[in-house]
Amino acid sequence: MEILTLRGHHLLCSRLFSGYGYNDDFVKRMAEVVFITGLKNYNQPIEYEMVKKVRLICSHDYVCQKCPNLINEKTGIFCDLGDDDVRNKDKKTLKYAGLKEDNLYTLEEIERGVEKITKEQFNEICGTCRWFKEGYCVYERLVKIQR
Repeated sequence: MEILTLRGHHLLCSRLFSGYGYNDDFVKRMAEVVFITGLKNYNQPIEYEMVKKVRLICSHDYVCQKCPNLINEKTGIFCDLGDDDVRNKDKKTLKYAGLKEDNLYTLEEIERGVEKITKEQFNEICGTCRWFKEGYCVYERLVKIQR
């Protein structure tokens, strides 16, 4: 896969992914994304082609295609968890990382952007998320992964 399309907040989710998800299909897809982007916090035994660039968006992406909360692309309603809340996570992630929607970035450029996100900003972005509330996603893990 030459270019991967990811929604903004998945830049954080993929870095903090620990093998849990909404269902098996979602977990497999997120594990694939973690592997093909070269992140070091997850081991994937299957061989995939590494991503060269990432297109950032604020709507459903490659990961969402396997999410049980994706309702129906044809209706324009993408997430049963709340389109507005999820899009706000995307927009805030991109804003705080200094990245722009619909642009292509190298993995290095994305890493530099994610490193700009402060603990307060992280908590603002992720505070309404189930995985954050359950303790799977914490800023200190994000910072540790980046070092």
